[in-house]
Amino acid sequence: MTLQRTPKTPPPRLMLLLLCLFPALTGAQDEGAPAPLGEGTTEEVAPAANEPVDAVEPPRFASRRERDRELLAERFPDEARWLTLPEPEARALALYRPAMAEPKGALLMFYSADNPPHWPPPLANLRQSLPRHGWATFAVTLPTPEQPPVPERPIPESPPPPPAEETNETAGDGTEEPVEENEDTAAEEAGEPEAPANEVAEPPPEEPLPPRQERIANHVDAALQWLAENGQGNLVVLVDPLAAPEVLAVLQPQLEAGARGQPPSTGESPLSGPVRALILINRHGGVALSAEQLSQVFIIPELPILDVFVGPSALLQEQQRRHRDIARREQLNRYQNLLMGAPDVHDPENERSFWVRRIQGFMQRQAEGVEVNVPANRPLR
Repeated sequence: MTLQRTPKTPPPRLMLLLLCLFPALTGAQDEGAPAPLGEGTTEEVAPAANEPVDAVEPPRFASRRERDRELLAERFPDEARWLTLPEPEARALALYRPAMAEPKGALLMFYSADNPPHWPPPLANLRQSLPRHGWATFAVTLPTPEQPPVPERPIPESPPPPPAEETNETAGDGTEEPVEENEDTAAEEAGEPEAPANEVAEPPPEEPLPPRQERIANHVDAALQWLAENGQGNLVVLVDPLAAPEVLAVLQPQLEAGARGQPPSTGESPLSGPVRALILINRHGGVALSAEQLSQVFIIPELPILDVFVGPSALLQEQQRRHRDIARREQLNRYQNLLMGAPDVHDPENERSFWVRRIQGFMQRQAEGVEVNVPANRPLR
């Protein structure tokens, strides 16, 4: 006979005691262990009480225009010159290249652009090539005409929302229960909101600039003063149609005085002042001077003018005929009208291009002269 042994089961009281102690034992064991980061859980690290908050670094430049000028000056440290202007502009950047051969004069270049680096390749070709032929170059960027403000689009009015339907309870008694407001919420709405501790104060608004005509006059006067102080005479002024009337309005008094003075001993120009001739560069068919503006540019009959049209295009050819007709009407004695192809934009250093040689030939005939010596105790700035 085989006896089968049955396992002994613990008494019911012992099992009940173990079930009561099991949750307490497992909770004490997991209390010291870090909780795992699962989905939907984040670990937040509170900053120390005495830890300093990093301040936001202010921008290096006050505006994009100031940034472009500073970067251009850093790119050409040997050519950058700063012209002193009245406030709020304070200063303007110019690029100066001295003559590398026997000095004959200087080309004072005015071009309208919002930023100094935006000079077209033909003018960059002149600025870099003429110094090898004895002509210094002094390039100044002038402000562009102000653009008319964009009209605001009218915002269509949305239809009013339909009235909300009243419930039976609201329609019955006609009164609404007052809503209790939290004291803290009411205080925040009544007072001014507190600024965050790390909020950066906005920079003060820029002082508005004077009118464009006054700004151009300040740039032209500052450029002429710099050239006079540094011994640069026999100037030929190059300007684009956008700024030609304003520039000629500044130069008119000294051009009239030069026409009345004793003719110089060098060059064909009869003007005795520092400005001996004018070059008008017409590059865009869409930028056209009116008859009134052309009369302002052609106001000095004795002033030698080279009117260049960089094309060809149908619009430029039409402008060329208009300029020639108005020059005849104004009885200009030394006016030249020239239509020529654009120089190679891929080689701004090409000093043998027809563009450079044609401009150089006009300057040499009209304004070639001798160098004006600079005092030994006043170096070029």
